[in-house]
Order: sequence, then C-alpha cells, then structure tokens
Amino acid sequence: MKKTLTKIGALAIIVFALTSCYPGGAEYTTDTDLIVTNYDEEYDFNTVQTYYLSENIYHIAEGDTTTKFDNFIIDKLAENFSALGWERIDSTSMVEPDVDVVVTVAEITNYNVYSYPWYGGWGWYWKSSNDFNYYPYYGWGYPYYGGSYVTSYTTGTIHWRLFDPDNVNEDEEIVYVSWEGALNGLLGTTSSTTEDRITTGLNQAFKQSPYLSE
Repeated sequence: MKKTLTKIGALAIIVFALTSCYPGGAEYTTDTDLIVTNYDEEYDFNTVQTYYLSENIYHIAEGDTTTKFDNFIIDKLAENFSALGWERIDSTSMVEPDVDVVVTVAEITNYNVYSYPWYGGWGWYWKSSNDFNYYPYYGWGYPYYGGSYVTSYTTGTIHWRLFDPDNVNEDEEIVYVSWEGALNGLLGTTSSTTEDRITTGLNQAFKQSPYLSE
C-alpha cells in the first residue's frame, strides 16, 4: 500500500497520521489542508469500467450531525470518477459494478491503531434495489501484513474507500480496499468556503492518484 499526502488551502484543523506501513513517504506542497490517498499496488485499475457510489454518506458524530454538504461531496466524487471514463451504476441496475465507493464523514475526534490486514469500519455497497447498509458490520482490510498505523481525525474529515466486490472475504467479514482518500478538516469552515475547499481537495486527490487511469 502506498500513500500520497498533499497540503493545500488554509491551516489544517485535523492531523491524519499514518506510520510504519507506507514505504513511499509523503509529498507536501504547503502547510495547509491535508489530503491523503492510499492504494493497493497489486490492483489493476485498468479493468474498471463501472462503479457504484451511493447517494448516502455515513456520518460518525457526537451529537447532532449536518448533511448540508453530502450531495455536493457525492456530486464532486462522481464528476471525478466520470472524468476517468468510468460509468456510474445505480441501485436499480441488474449489472454489478466493477468497484464500489463508500463515503464517510467524521464529526468527532477519534484515535485508532490498526495492524494489517484488518481495518475497522463500516461497509455497504451496491446491491440491486438495496443500496445502503449492505455488509454493515464488515471490517475494512488491506492485503498486506506487517506494521501498523495510527489515525486521528476531528470535525469534518471526509473519507472514502473504493473496493472490488469480488475481493470480499465473507468468511472473515473483511472488505479489502483498493483505493482510499481523506480530506481533513474541510467541514469546519463557513459555507462560503467549504464547497471550494471540498472541490479543490477532491480534485487534488484524483490528481495525485494517476494509477486510477493508467
């Protein structure tokens, strides 16, 4: 699994720390918002032609949650996937997509320590006429062993994971991730700037992930 980090915009509110498992190091531009992307080097993204992206975002929060930017986040992700030439599949389709994308927004402060190949989380993906909370208790996994890492995030972290539905271990209840990204702190600002920061951050995440279209 390789990692790319880029900082843009205003001062970051959140720190997303990953250690001991990413040999590629990090790339920084300015001391600002943090964008992190990871991917499975063994996965062939050239095989991807279709994807499923639910209209629902899973919110992890203490107290009340805001869904004000949910549609905007989904739309911007869809724009970037479409720019790759991928076709979006909805829940009414009888054709299973090549990959599924799950989006989470964290509105709490949380610290976790993970060791490969398991990653705790929530899972749901495409299933005809039932597009939410499929595999709701499965953990997220990566096909690597050795090392561990720590993550911490606070209000407004956007985190998405892309996985191949054929790469799910149902016996162990693990969904293996092919690509993931996170934007830290973007929902902690005013409405007038948040959409611009989301757009810039998501565009940068795809820009620093050229393997998606190579």
